[in-house]
Amino acid sequence: MTMRKKIPLTMLVFLIPIALLTDIVIKQEKDGRIIVSNMETSRNYAAKFKGMSFEKSPGAATVPRHYIIKIKKLAKKYGIRESLIVAVARAESSFNPFAVSKKGAIGIMQLMPDTARKYGVFNRYNVDQNLDAGVRHLKYLYQKYKKNLPLTLAAYNAGEEAVKKYNGIPPYKETRTYIKRVMKYMGLGYSSYFKPKVRQKIYKIITSDGRIIITDQLPSKVEGQISIIE
Repeated sequence: MTMRKKIPLTMLVFLIPIALLTDIVIKQEKDGRIIVSNMETSRNYAAKFKGMSFEKSPGAATVPRHYIIKIKKLAKKYGIRESLIVAVARAESSFNPFAVSKKGAIGIMQLMPDTARKYGVFNRYNVDQNLDAGVRHLKYLYQKYKKNLPLTLAAYNAGEEAVKKYNGIPPYKETRTYIKRVMKYMGLGYSSYFKPKVRQKIYKIITSDGRIIITDQLPSKVEGQISIIE
């Protein structure tokens, strides 16, 4: 008869490949079984949402009350607007901690693997870790772009390289729609950021007596030759 040796839980963690540790959940059942998974079962997170209390948050979004408590603490801790955190979380995942995008972003704040590693996140499905990293990343971008909210949101959605490449908000439909949505949730105007800039006309006037006048406003009465300088 072969004897089975029990592997201590602490040893089990070290047996897991490092690449899988990002989203690993380890727990022990009542019968002593140890379950290792990269995400919780659908039954478990259905239970988490059952009986949750909700309340209105800044931007008129309905958010689980315990999320609002966490967001308030993070907003105070990192000196960032609560309404911004709520709006981004709402636009990213509708506050679903188990949301997964086609590109591989996970959780309430839709963290990509690189962003998660940057802020020391081991489990992107973990609400506390996900929210904390998302808020820290927002704060970092907000400071980097000198409190320019549209640029901050563009970088959060499309990445810093895209903002750098286009020297501003990228011309991606998804990104521009995202910025509008977040700012709308915050109760802010956004249309002016996407209106094409009208080039100011510069006029060159050569008067009858030979004088040359350069102006951006055309006089009501002009005598002489008029041309537009591009």
